[in-house]
Amino acid sequence: MSRTSTPLRAIPSNLANRGSPSLPPASQIYEPLIKSILRQRLTNRIFALSIACCWLETILWTIWGIGGRNTVGLKALLTVPFLPSTLAVAAVTWLAVVVPVVVVRKIHLTAPRTIASSPAKIWDSAQSKNSTKYALMVYSASAVAATVLHVLLAYVHEPKVHGDPRILLFVKSKSHPYYLNGRLLFLLLCQLTLAFGSLLRNVMLDRFVFRWFLPPFQYRLNFFELLRVIIVVTVFTSTSLLCASLGFATIRMCLPIIYKLPILPLFLRPFTGHFTRGSLTLMLPFSHFGLLFRAWFLGFTTLFLWEISELLFDVLIPQPISVSHLVADPSVALISGLASSDKVMKFFALLELKTLASDDSPVASTRRSDLFADQKYSPTQWSQLCRECLLLLGNDYQLFLRKGAPAPPAPTPTPAPQIEPKIPLTPTPLLRKEIFRKEKSSPIRTVLESFASDGSFAQALDEGAESIHMPEIIKSVEGTVLPQLEKSKEEVVKSVSGATTGTVAKFTGVLSGGIEGIVDHYAPAVVSGTLRHWREWWREERLSKTVEGCVPFKELNVLTIEVLSHLVCASLSEDRYGVVQRDTPKILEAMLSFLSAVEEYQIEINALYKAPSLDENLPPLEIVQREFKRLEVEKANEPLGLVGNALKEGVAQIVRTFGDKLLAFKFPPRTANKLQGFLDYCN
Repeated sequence: MSRTSTPLRAIPSNLANRGSPSLPPASQIYEPLIKSILRQRLTNRIFALSIACCWLETILWTIWGIGGRNTVGLKALLTVPFLPSTLAVAAVTWLAVVVPVVVVRKIHLTAPRTIASSPAKIWDSAQSKNSTKYALMVYSASAVAATVLHVLLAYVHEPKVHGDPRILLFVKSKSHPYYLNGRLLFLLLCQLTLAFGSLLRNVMLDRFVFRWFLPPFQYRLNFFELLRVIIVVTVFTSTSLLCASLGFATIRMCLPIIYKLPILPLFLRPFTGHFTRGSLTLMLPFSHFGLLFRAWFLGFTTLFLWEISELLFDVLIPQPISVSHLVADPSVALISGLASSDKVMKFFALLELKTLASDDSPVASTRRSDLFADQKYSPTQWSQLCRECLLLLGNDYQLFLRKGAPAPPAPTPTPAPQIEPKIPLTPTPLLRKEIFRKEKSSPIRTVLESFASDGSFAQALDEGAESIHMPEIIKSVEGTVLPQLEKSKEEVVKSVSGATTGTVAKFTGVLSGGIEGIVDHYAPAVVSGTLRHWREWWREERLSKTVEGCVPFKELNVLTIEVLSHLVCASLSEDRYGVVQRDTPKILEAMLSFLSAVEEYQIEINALYKAPSLDENLPPLEIVQREFKRLEVEKANEPLGLVGNALKEGVAQIVRTFGDKLLAFKFPPRTANKLQGFLDYCN
């Protein structure tokens, strides 16, 4: 046998089994693109427009401070906007008043809406969130900063024309140099009242939630939106000024009572002693019209900056974002964004996927064909897209069946019963006598061994304890109390952690109940009736809010249904391998199940209201209650109708496209009966 010098080498082959790569996660390919575009919108548009508003406001305050348009000349009016002092004050105002409000909105922006059925529950839910506490601190600090800037600007420009504005921290008194200036305190109280009122407005509007919308509707910044902001700011500023004036007068009337306490007046008298002199009427703030005028315009400009910043945030941030021109494979990026854990990222991905699915251009048709024929990734692009869409619909369908209630906790697995091992018995020795002779131990060693754990003394004690009869009640108490002690330790920790919250809530409830009782007994009938009406409005359950809690992400559901229905319809002519047809029965079953649940709930909601007949002679109060019920039923049908109409349109679109070809699929009996109705209607 001959041997060759050339070594043997395996023949390379391209048929090796290589694993297909998976789709990249959203944090690598999709989310950085969306966040960069949102960052550009925040800096280039929201901040730019808000700083322009601050500049305009500073110009107006400066012109008023130096005498107004009639006092200064045209040259001064043209040079004031570009003075270094004007630009510096505008920049500081923007940094101290606008930026904190926008930043706290950005940081605490969330996707889920607040699920509450009454304004009282909305406020109670907001009190438990950290965003509310931070927002209150930010609004208060921003209001105080606006007041300080106004005081500085007033003392720079006003003394030459209007005289001393008298809004320093201390009054000018040689005998009492530390008396606090009531005019400045009134301005601060007005600003803090405005900050709390603005926070209450934001909580009621749920402004820390992302502004969901459905195309073609979009938020747009136009003249009517600006006019609405001006009207809201005017009404809200006037209401806050009235509340602050009443509050300031009430606090001043309570000072004589506080001064009767033992030690507290020693610390308060050097600063507030002058407030106890003079008239204590509630109309005292209204006798200073110049101060009220200043407080109103200061509150108006501060709240206008807040509201215009919030409006810009609501208008610009939810606008659709297109990333198709930024990546090499846009379908992969969009499906990756659809798999994101952030609902906002899902929303932007679904918006662009809907545009791709409904576009009739040849470019979009080619992109859809490549998406259906993808075999590069595992799972494929269509499988990942279908899975994420069905998961989103399935989770919201289960939430709808629970009527908005959270998912029940998973059952804890019961441990298998443990079998105690049998203790081996000591075998009986054959010889009961010792074979070897035992050495005689010393007396000391004998005593020590008797006290040992297994000595004769311990054995005697054990035998004595066993011989004592223990009552069964003691044994039962021993088996019951010891486990309860372990359990009560955890309950004590929980109760101690919630003791402060419970005490504060109980004290607040007792205080509000006492105030309500005093008002009901001693206030005039008109005042007590109005306050009672407002309390009922504050605590009354809203049916529409309850139904909205059942479909908290209705916009996402509508977009998901539209994406799936358009892609399934397009697959009839663009899916070369029929991969979409394998999932078509699941998609139709999911849509029809959701639709059946929505229609059943609509029937239940509509049954709550019965229109009064013409023969009924109802009292006025009953008529008002019936009308309120009718309005609530109509509002409750809006979110249900939005999801239900999208489901009907999606199923009908698939039925019209496939027609009799749907007979080739197999469906469960309930789904088949529901689908037959669409077939009869569309054919």
